[in-house]
Amino acid sequence: MKVCILWHMHQPDYRDPVSGQTLLPWTYLHAVKDYGEMLRIAEEHPENRLTFNLVPVMLEQLQAYASGQNSDYWLDLARREPADLDEQQRRFMLQHFFSVHGERHIMPHRRYAELAHKANRLGSRAWEEFSDAELGDLQVWFLLAWSGHFLRNEEPIAGLLRKGENYTAVDKRELLNCYDREVASIIDRYRKLESEGLIEISVTPYAHPILPLLCGTAIARVATPGMQLPAASFRHTEDAVLQVRHGLALVNKVLGPRPRGMWPAEGAISEDAIRIMHSEGALWAASDEAILDKSLVGGIKDRKQLYRPYHFAELPLLFRDRELSDRIGFVYAHWPAEKAAADLLRRLHAIAASNPDGMVSLILDGENCWERYEDNGYPFLTAFYRGLARDPALQVVGIKEALAGSDMSPLERLAPGSWINGDFKIWIGHSEENTAWDWLERGRRDIFNSQHPLHDENWQPGTPLPPQTEHPLHAEGSDWFWWYGDDHATDQADMFDRLFRRHLEALYKSGGQTPPNHLQRPIKPPKKPLQVVEPRDWLNPKIDGVINDYFEWLAAGRVDLTASGAMHAHDGTFALLHFGFNDQHLFLRLDPIEDLLGLTGERGALEIHLQTEKNWVCRFTPGQGLAELRLANSHGSSLPCQGAYRRVVELAIPLEPLQLKPGERFGLSVHLLTAKGEQGRWPLEGPARLPFFGTDLAHDDWYV
Repeated sequence: MKVCILWHMHQPDYRDPVSGQTLLPWTYLHAVKDYGEMLRIAEEHPENRLTFNLVPVMLEQLQAYASGQNSDYWLDLARREPADLDEQQRRFMLQHFFSVHGERHIMPHRRYAELAHKANRLGSRAWEEFSDAELGDLQVWFLLAWSGHFLRNEEPIAGLLRKGENYTAVDKRELLNCYDREVASIIDRYRKLESEGLIEISVTPYAHPILPLLCGTAIARVATPGMQLPAASFRHTEDAVLQVRHGLALVNKVLGPRPRGMWPAEGAISEDAIRIMHSEGALWAASDEAILDKSLVGGIKDRKQLYRPYHFAELPLLFRDRELSDRIGFVYAHWPAEKAAADLLRRLHAIAASNPDGMVSLILDGENCWERYEDNGYPFLTAFYRGLARDPALQVVGIKEALAGSDMSPLERLAPGSWINGDFKIWIGHSEENTAWDWLERGRRDIFNSQHPLHDENWQPGTPLPPQTEHPLHAEGSDWFWWYGDDHATDQADMFDRLFRRHLEALYKSGGQTPPNHLQRPIKPPKKPLQVVEPRDWLNPKIDGVINDYFEWLAAGRVDLTASGAMHAHDGTFALLHFGFNDQHLFLRLDPIEDLLGLTGERGALEIHLQTEKNWVCRFTPGQGLAELRLANSHGSSLPCQGAYRRVVELAIPLEPLQLKPGERFGLSVHLLTAKGEQGRWPLEGPARLPFFGTDLAHDDWYV
């Protein structure tokens, strides 16, 4: 059976179109940690021909970094000497330079964990208390945390990891020079491996837009009847054509001309979008099995229907196996690497047994999931690739090769939708998203008309875009809309909002007009800080999963979880967290909005992550009533806790091992785990910082 593995490499354009400064460093850092690493792992397993899907605006940023043309605010701060930083810059570093996966990339490193604990404990005073030496170590550790398997085992990174602290300006310069070389090499390595036939490279339309919505926002109501659409109808098929045409031309100019397939942004397709991709020369396109299920009469009745290629409007189509793809993206990160690889291989082998001539497609994000894996995913990928190569029933091939000579079944109709829920609700329908579409339509209408088309007729695709063309195409990128609404949350939502509006500002300026005042107003309301009400007295609740009387939790502190979001909108599982203490225990109460056992099942669990001087996890299994405390990433002995769930979750966690000191704060987050992995997290933005007062809290005052 043919196995097609597509790794989607995508970052939006973080360059401010007005100032020219890069506002977020993620393209650079993912290039260091993931882009080169994934290619090096592929080189170690040449028997498997993988497909890498590249987003053109990402390649443009890599070119800018390689040529030294990118002024990146975060990296500029990392390069500065700590003694030269002002208060605002110090505050910024202490707020943002812990932006890595804590469990995998902070807590295992003593010095980085010490710095994180001190910053959490001091809160807004940290900028005054951190010494220049500590800030220098923080600069280096933030960068080191973004190194992958190979760089960590090579100099100078390996030596810097061994050193651990007291880094010098020379250390930091060597580290950044190493990273600069790595980033500058990425494009050449893609070009080299494709020319050698080791990988196939496919393309996403230029700025990662949701193509069907560019063809007409009304299509969203076909996928979701009754959806509230933007007030102004956005319908610009010519923009969709240009996104596809320029994306293909730019990648061919950078990497070399050849026919290429296309993974449209978010696997979002429609009949119009497929016709455009075909007319512009795309070799194939792909989407999710949910779209195939809605396109077939009667849906997918037999899984064999998924494991074959199709065609619509003469364009070959394949559809990802959602279960297998999502197991890599969302499930296997905390499994032992060999066990996870064996499980995936077993599932593939079972499919091959009943589909020996079939074709299965694993298509997913190729960069963001690895931060949650051991050693950046290297042990898992090594075991998986090795197992694929050794299994005679499985042949890993590029998608172009898999489709060559294959019998393709025709689709009479193609349902519109994306890989997420088979619809477009992530990018349209919420009032914030609809406002963004209205402003985009207004800007486009104000600048362009029949006398002033979107681009000059003399402009050639693949060459730099004229400003009046560049800014609307960038504003059509999906990432801005991803962070509008309440589907997802990030600390940097305001920055994505700003970048979207800045592209519209730049559009007006390129057309010789003054940007309208509404573009100065954020579409997304400023994020309210997490509201923490401090406890007023000691507690002694009965841990039985029910509220026995009004006074039992009256003195507890409270954290409103409804406003903090989770991983997705449907994860609003908990409304409120109560917390408090006596002289022996930390007490927690979680109030579920829906039946907890219905979400976790008998084997699912809640994990309470506690950040003190060490990182602790209290794991509670509601179906079994068992609770235990252990050090994070430790397989050693655990300490018993008390836990119960009937109407609410109640936990009593021993204080002694936490070693809390009166007057300091500790981090707490709640994680919902099922058989599919982590399904929710509260607060999503990061751990709540809760106060501990010790014996100073116990008093005899009355309160009402």
